[in-house]
Amino acid sequence: MIHLIRHTQSEANLKRIWGGDYPLTEKGIKDAHELKAQLTFHPDILVASPLVRAQQTALILFPQMPMVTDGVFREIHFGDYENTPMKDDEFSRIYKTKTSELHKISHGDSVKERADKAISRLQDYLPQGEVAVVCHDTLIRAVICRLKGESLDNMPKYKPLLPNGSILSISPTMTMEITYKAQKIVI
Repeated sequence: MIHLIRHTQSEANLKRIWGGDYPLTEKGIKDAHELKAQLTFHPDILVASPLVRAQQTALILFPQMPMVTDGVFREIHFGDYENTPMKDDEFSRIYKTKTSELHKISHGDSVKERADKAISRLQDYLPQGEVAVVCHDTLIRAVICRLKGESLDNMPKYKPLLPNGSILSISPTMTMEITYKAQKIVI
């Protein structure tokens, strides 16, 4: 089983900033502790993005486990828009409608390539047992689309399902289930 866990609230989430490396807010820390109390699985391997918000969340959720830091699970790099405020502009419109083309306007990462690398890396970790990866919203939604054979332009339809602290669990049979605040949704 694979569990992709979106980090809890960060300063970037609170301030509505694209990307960057920001720590958790006090609410994010509190939410991570609440999420820990709800966890029903015990992974054999813990992997986290190198960004501080993901590592903080991982350390709260699984304090006794050794953690592997893996850059493949870093948030998508938003290029020219990295560390800038989110606003209603051309970049935001493309992010919400033509995610597959995002890198053409931002000069950042190709979402498709990043998702494919993440899926490949997950396959590398699977032989080690149950895997928990603490990472980021855009990457998780891109992985969902790629695994389901959908266009990345479908990513916005998964947006309401992936708030901070949500968990995408993927079974060996490719059943995908999102858990948020103890509620489960099969996608």
